[in-house]
Amino acid sequence: MAVNRWWRRDPSERYWLEITNRDDIGTDLLAPQVNDQGAEYWSYALVREVRPGDLVLHWDKNHGPGVVGYSHVTGEPRTSTITWQSRGTYGRRRSASGPEAAWQAPLGGYRRLKRPVTQARLREIEFRVRTLRDDLVETVDGPVYFPFALSESRPLRTAQGYLTKFPRALVDELPELLELRQTAVCEPHEPVEDDRPTAAPPRPRGTSGYGRQQDARRRRAVERYAMDLVLDHYRSLGYDVEDVGDRSPWDITARKDGAETHIEVKGSTTSRAVIDLTEGEVRHAEDTSTCLIVIDEIALDDALRCHGGRWRTWTDWTPKREELVPTAYSYPLPD
Repeated sequence: MAVNRWWRRDPSERYWLEITNRDDIGTDLLAPQVNDQGAEYWSYALVREVRPGDLVLHWDKNHGPGVVGYSHVTGEPRTSTITWQSRGTYGRRRSASGPEAAWQAPLGGYRRLKRPVTQARLREIEFRVRTLRDDLVETVDGPVYFPFALSESRPLRTAQGYLTKFPRALVDELPELLELRQTAVCEPHEPVEDDRPTAAPPRPRGTSGYGRQQDARRRRAVERYAMDLVLDHYRSLGYDVEDVGDRSPWDITARKDGAETHIEVKGSTTSRAVIDLTEGEVRHAEDTSTCLIVIDEIALDDALRCHGGRWRTWTDWTPKREELVPTAYSYPLPD
């Protein structure tokens, strides 16, 4: 069936909602290619529309109900098979059947939300959800595959389906999804003030590009401030410290009593639930004991002076590959 791929116009529209009562949430997306009547069904067909790096929220019917966590798509969708269980493992109740054709997309890095987005919570802001839905419908020509059913006779509930499109505007509306928003952003050190990335305005001919230079200067000021805080802290504890970030895949080497500690430092002016990492930083932390220090909520004035900040430390830190979400790529240019 033809799917209205309205989200393809906006790279930030990379969110989906799985509505399920599965016990193995976050393993994959899996749905039959046709419904009980033998016809293609939009909610099943959406499984073949996800792309690697997309983020899938999971609505658990059994607990809440509500959005309990999220995963990221780790590979291209493919054809597969599905065997229905009598208890409706994959989203509908029917007697057990033999294998039938299905769409499947692999998921990884499942994380539970610190604060689930419950149905009761969404009903509290139903007016706002309705407004976002109406705004989207006005701008999109064709179906939008909205995740919630809204009517005058019944309170908000999930759409009748398995997979739906979760619009970016709705992600932005929910503070509980801050981690999800930051996961989808490529360089999250210095976002705009409301933490919602926006497209840069076109640069007029003849301008100096000072705005971009200023952003880079702000980022460097924050990073330098965080580094200096950590260097001074370890010096106060009697460590011999060295800033090695310009030549090593970690930032600081601290030595004391014959022992050596490698430290990775991240700084930000906003509250961070997610940080960006390079492949070199990940590989080093996988092979060598590393301490991660994140200093966020740093105050930065117009003169690029920093103060304050919230300090958090993870000793013996090792990032898990399955939890890493791709946000940037290195592309060798063709001849």
